[in-house]
Amino acid sequence: MSVTDDIRLYLDEKRAIIDAFPTEAVHRAAEMLFETYDAGGTVYAMGNGGNAGTLDHAYCDFKHHPFVSEDKSAPIAASVRRLHFVNLCGSAAELSGLVNDLGPDSMYSASVEPFVTPRDLVMAYSGSGNSPNVVRALEVAVKAGARTFAMTKGDGGRCRDLADVCLVVPGTSRFPGQTGRNDNNFHFEDAMLSVNHMLVGLLKKRVADAAAPARASHP
Repeated sequence: MSVTDDIRLYLDEKRAIIDAFPTEAVHRAAEMLFETYDAGGTVYAMGNGGNAGTLDHAYCDFKHHPFVSEDKSAPIAASVRRLHFVNLCGSAAELSGLVNDLGPDSMYSASVEPFVTPRDLVMAYSGSGNSPNVVRALEVAVKAGARTFAMTKGDGGRCRDLADVCLVVPGTSRFPGQTGRNDNNFHFEDAMLSVNHMLVGLLKKRVADAAAPARASHP
């Protein structure tokens, strides 16, 4: 195949994924996010490798974007509840310390277990659905009675069994770099960013709708 053919292959695969995308899982994830926000709970998010980088982006978006005006010219009123969002991948010092002291399989569960409550939402991103550190933290969240969301691909792995809502990115790939054990991984990572953007936008709409009556009564 030529380079152009490979590019078209990637885009064709992406279109097929979009057409088959499990929108109901996004809907249910949004409902859990709303419940967590309304309860004053905390969102904890985790992933490995490139997924951890995407969660740094998500941390910025979830923490700030729903709470600025539509044109981004000003924050909304300080009286409007903000979302508590913890990026468990965010600190290199913390992660390296936990790995050094407790081992890589406990790096996320050790951060979550002392704090997670039934008011919270734990979001897990694992392409295989079997990453030991992600699975162990989900087990802790389930034991605590927290809401749980996972995003995976393939058969969903252990995450599919543990999470209240598990979004499994559909499809398979023939594109270079995401075949074999890495099947569909680029598309999974692309979809992860899209799902986070959908959830941020839906939360922004909910926050704006809730704030509208207050603005109307105080012109």
